[in-house]
Amino acid sequence: MTSTATRPRKESPSARAARKNRLLTWITLAIAAVICAVIGVGAYAMNTSWWTEESPVAASDQQLPDGQSRFDQAGQDFFNRQGRVTVDLSSTTSASDLGLPLAGTTAVDTLVPLSLDIRTGGEDITFGGVSHFEITTGQDSVTRISVEPPSSGSWSTISADLRSRATAWGWTDADLATLGDQVGDAARDEGVASTVSLPEVASEGLGITADVNVTAGGSLQLVYTLTR
Repeated sequence: MTSTATRPRKESPSARAARKNRLLTWITLAIAAVICAVIGVGAYAMNTSWWTEESPVAASDQQLPDGQSRFDQAGQDFFNRQGRVTVDLSSTTSASDLGLPLAGTTAVDTLVPLSLDIRTGGEDITFGGVSHFEITTGQDSVTRISVEPPSSGSWSTISADLRSRATAWGWTDADLATLGDQVGDAARDEGVASTVSLPEVASEGLGITADVNVTAGGSLQLVYTLTR
């Protein structure tokens, strides 16, 4: 007996190509829709975030009620947005309440140059344009803060920075002249890294030192250290 069933027609190359193109078009449109949705959600979240507020208000995990900065991630996010860091060396606040370890040194590299305000119990000490500083703690208390001001880099800017603070803090012209000679000698000693320092002075109830680090390549870094 002979079968009368009709065999399906074979799809032509042009038809297969058209079907493939339609499929690729739908896939592309679906991917584009997902991307647009993600961007939309991200934009909405950003617009409703305190990062975009002109005067953001700190949450309890970002800053203490008296204005002291916290240094865990939430605190750093806030002071990077606010543009100001506040450290109180006259306070009895524990290091752990500030998001710092009970003992150790915490290095902070800011996202943008910030103003660093240090409360002393007397007049506040302010450093502008700070991108790096370190806080040292011991026995659950802040004991020291080291600050690299933006004047680091050349002796002319470092010298100007030191002279602007020398009178208030107690360094003499002779101290600065001696430091300048020592920096020159160290810079000429190629291939050798060294540190030269001004004598420690007492101001606002703190011990204050200024160190100039000279790298093996001759670069200069100024570091102020305030200790209570």
